[in-house]
Amino acid sequence: MIVEIADAKIHIDVFGDEPKRPPLLLVHGLGGSGESWGRLPEQFAADRRVGAIHLRGCGRSEPGVEPITIDRLANDCVAAVEAVWGTACHLLGHSLGGVIAQEMLVRRPSVCRAAVLLSTSSKVGAKAAESWRRLADVVEKRGLSDAGGQRSFSEAFAAQNAEVVASQARIAASTSPAVYAAQARAASSYDYGPLLASVENPVLVMQGQEDRLTSPGGSVLLSRALPNATLLLEPHVGHNAHLELGDRFVEIVRAFLTRHDSYAAG
Repeated sequence: MIVEIADAKIHIDVFGDEPKRPPLLLVHGLGGSGESWGRLPEQFAADRRVGAIHLRGCGRSEPGVEPITIDRLANDCVAAVEAVWGTACHLLGHSLGGVIAQEMLVRRPSVCRAAVLLSTSSKVGAKAAESWRRLADVVEKRGLSDAGGQRSFSEAFAAQNAEVVASQARIAASTSPAVYAAQARAASSYDYGPLLASVENPVLVMQGQEDRLTSPGGSVLLSRALPNATLLLEPHVGHNAHLELGDRFVEIVRAFLTRHDSYAAG
């Protein structure tokens, strides 16, 4: 489905036709697309409607002319939710998608129910901010290389699942260097810590303990900043925990969302 924003056409893959449970919006990470979730959208669609958005400039969505910022990406997601369902939804945000989900929880709580924040953090420290900006500069000059590659997974999983690793790398490589760099710069500056105290939504904060891209300590701080959060740290799992855990991930998230289907912000 295509959602027309003022400056771009945003694509969202829609799954399922079960209207009895609140819908679920999947928000992918840096350089990903709606295809980054693999089979998970179809699995979640067994008992609810699901939308896997392609962030502007990623996958089948246009980049538009507006600067790519966390606020802009969150507004695109809100517009997609309102256009596709017209009702509040659950959120599942991975990495940069988890930051976008935090923006939605803080700024537009009326469109959000429960949320799962995966492999993400509530703020960027000075060292990490410099790394993101350096990455953006390198990508603009040299293009993408091994983006979404082995470091996005635990070492053991990457060694045994070369095709999964290659598939994610191909998705990242399809993103234009300009969009990838803009997303990296957007990810280099945010701090939701002081704002999260006002978020009443139930939130599951989840991360692999072998995440080589986002420090697991960030998930701990994120969970502590949220009044109604549950923290789940998975051993032997990397940044793409949703792909490494597979069916177990679906079971965990489905159980959490089902417990909170009746939650409505405000």
